[in-house]
Amino acid sequence: MVTATKTRARLGDLLIAHGVITQEQLTVALAAQQRGQQQRLIGEILVELGYATRERVMAAVAEAYGVPFACLVPSLVDSSIRGTLPEAFIQKHGVLPLFRVRDVLTVAVAEPSNLFLVDEVTHAAGMHVQIVTATSDNIYQMIENTYAGAEGGPSAEGAVAEPQLGGELILSDDYDSVYGDWPPEKVASLLVHEAVRSRATAIHMEPDEKVLRIRFSIDDVLHVVMRPPVRLATGLLSAFDEMMGFPNRTPAAQGVQRSARLLVQGRTVQLHMASLGGAFGPRTLVRIVRDDEALRPLEKLGCEFGLLARYRDLVTPMRGLVLVAGPRWSGISTTLYSTLQALDPVRYNICTFETTINFNLPGVSQFSLATCGLADPAVAIARLLAQRPDVLILDCELSGHAMATAVEAALDGCLVLARVGGTDAADAIVRVTAQTPVEGLASALRGILAQRLVRTVCPHCHRPCEPPAGLRNHIAEVFGPVTEYIKGRGCASCARTGLLGRIGLFELIPMEGSLPALVRARADRKAWRAAFRAAGLPSLWVDGINKVRAGITSLDEVMTALEGCPGEMDTADPAAPDRR
Repeated sequence: MVTATKTRARLGDLLIAHGVITQEQLTVALAAQQRGQQQRLIGEILVELGYATRERVMAAVAEAYGVPFACLVPSLVDSSIRGTLPEAFIQKHGVLPLFRVRDVLTVAVAEPSNLFLVDEVTHAAGMHVQIVTATSDNIYQMIENTYAGAEGGPSAEGAVAEPQLGGELILSDDYDSVYGDWPPEKVASLLVHEAVRSRATAIHMEPDEKVLRIRFSIDDVLHVVMRPPVRLATGLLSAFDEMMGFPNRTPAAQGVQRSARLLVQGRTVQLHMASLGGAFGPRTLVRIVRDDEALRPLEKLGCEFGLLARYRDLVTPMRGLVLVAGPRWSGISTTLYSTLQALDPVRYNICTFETTINFNLPGVSQFSLATCGLADPAVAIARLLAQRPDVLILDCELSGHAMATAVEAALDGCLVLARVGGTDAADAIVRVTAQTPVEGLASALRGILAQRLVRTVCPHCHRPCEPPAGLRNHIAEVFGPVTEYIKGRGCASCARTGLLGRIGLFELIPMEGSLPALVRARADRKAWRAAFRAAGLPSLWVDGINKVRAGITSLDEVMTALEGCPGEMDTADPAAPDRR
């Protein structure tokens, strides 16, 4: 058991003493920490400012806690003792058994300050533990590099090659010969690692009569990655339950969502798992939410510069109602989370009410029906307002009663951002006016942001392409000429789809001029769209074609994403062949 020194030197002083940083650099970093909107460690700020490397900072942290610091290499890792800690424990806590001398196990950790973790490691290993410190990136690199050599896995010569997204399969389809001797815990860990590496947002496990079909959702496209025998389903589900911290789950808990926060490949991710009984066993979905994706700055959503500036103008007065509209899976939660990134959780009381709490937001009070123990969102929101929030995020389906409550909150001086369904801004506002008292809505509503997600052209295999002549002429007439259209050829980097990553298409409607009168009149969709165009407000189609013009996405992708969305493309050449 490691004992920390009674009096620990401060990290900044240690780095100065070792000549890593200067006093002036420490002063700058401390000032940045003081004015930061979220509390961050001084070491993180020094690395971010480029004053120190992560390795030098971690070495100083290790010295402060009286433990060794190591740069791990494969020769330091004895794969034969990896089984002294459960694989799920290794992946969850980011620790790695290195070697064993008699009854003392040496383990690498990234947080020497976490004495509770040291106790957990000791308990899990069932022997005395000595820790060394390494960076989390280094630890996860060694976890992966030594994975194939661990007992029970393939040999170094037969190790699984770096998976490619080419074709249908990512991992080997010959399950029995490659993974047949692996315990379910190891298969579950491999799936999570490969899902994170492949940018997947979900793992689908679907039992059939003979096989368990496992698919990754990448950029909203499903890819089959493994087809083990269906007999693995029970063990694999139990392995995921243990990883999520729900061992010995009862069948009655199948419909209950389980969540866990893990370090995977040096990245912090949240897993949300839900199962539903089917004809051949429980069908399970594991959603993956990455910190770097969920906490994306507004500037990285894909908003045009002028639109982004106008959107900031809508939310900075810290009052009124802003609607964020779109169909399901159109990125609304990310936009709402990114908006919160631009606000100050220290100065303001910020609360969210979400269908499911997908991601833990620092400094924000988050609620759902499950956490409130209620069945009616309107009742939950009314009780939440007793907490006197300055900012209220409603990321859930709202009934007329719940929307009326949100309007009242906005009129009382709260900034309310609410999710609504709709194909575009006009469709969204008509849906809201149909079920909400319009006089209060007209006074509270500051604007509507409608959005969709499109996939971006793969930068590794993009090439020029030529759309049908009639379609090209129509686009030039309505939106202006497009010099060059591009699309992806398809390569290993993009799973042969020609598309890699996603970006938003946006339509922003500030509620100005004559538009509040249309709210009171409960205008129809056609009248709203005509008013938007008369006011010079660009549609989703305009933003989409602008991103095609900039070479960000393809015309096929925009037309697929906006299919059924009224706009300037309604008069496209009916003789043009199908683009998808």
